[in-house]
Amino acid sequence: MDSGSDNIELIILALIAAFIIFQLRKVLGSRTGYDGSDDEDQSSFDRHQAEEDNVVPIRRDKAGSSERRENDVPENEPSVGVKKDSPFYGVLCQIRDIDRTFTLDIFLDGAEYAYRMILEAFWKGDKTDLRNMLNKEVFAQFSKVIDDMKADRHHFDNKLMDVERIDLEDVSLTGTMAEITVRYVSHMVLSTKDEENRIMSGDVTEPVKVTDIWTFCRDVKSSDPNWTLVATRNG
Repeated sequence: MDSGSDNIELIILALIAAFIIFQLRKVLGSRTGYDGSDDEDQSSFDRHQAEEDNVVPIRRDKAGSSERRENDVPENEPSVGVKKDSPFYGVLCQIRDIDRTFTLDIFLDGAEYAYRMILEAFWKGDKTDLRNMLNKEVFAQFSKVIDDMKADRHHFDNKLMDVERIDLEDVSLTGTMAEITVRYVSHMVLSTKDEENRIMSGDVTEPVKVTDIWTFCRDVKSSDPNWTLVATRNG
């Protein structure tokens, strides 16, 4: 075979090899759903500590939050965070008109981190942190559960494994008071133990899928950037 044919054959082989490598990268580089990994590098909660306990720091996770949300918006859409045909578009624009720093994307990032902060404070029985993030009614509910657990000499041994998605459920604006409701779908390990660390209920090894619907409220005209949890229910 002459040198010209040899060169053509080498080029063809190189192209085939490059194609195989490209396909492998596509398959091996993808992650979907919950795989039980506790690697902090893969967690969407790898964020910096806030200067104040109830100020939520914002940082995008490596995979990108758009993979978890239904309300994805192309880059050329208005910055409020939803498409113009969304039923929430008008109210979000009104909030944006009052608070020029508001975007739904930033709010959802903060709501995701607040979810973890509030749950962990509740499971630890930390009323001080909870008081900063909840309104009086929700705090009273959480506080009663904490007191009942303490009276029974029980404690939670729970862990939030991941937040699979956060979706916008509802938005309202009364005057300058905004309320935003979101639906969380997460995986948790849930168990209750007694004072001798014996399992009273739940399972410390098997994560369960949990859906929570939480409502946050804020005076969007205020210089205080913090949102307060004002209602919770199961999805």
